[in-house]
Amino acid sequence: MADELKRNARPGQATPLLSLDAWAVILALALALAIWIGWIKQVPW
Repeated sequence: MADELKRNARPGQATPLLSLDAWAVILALALALAIWIGWIKQVPW
């Protein structure tokens, strides 16, 4: 019965809209698009 209360209890923090992995993919795609379009002229590797 105590386990049911823990499972049904609301978490203290709201769950994020997107995971950290999803944000990393979005950032990588946005930077790749900026390079492809020409907004970023040169990438210093």
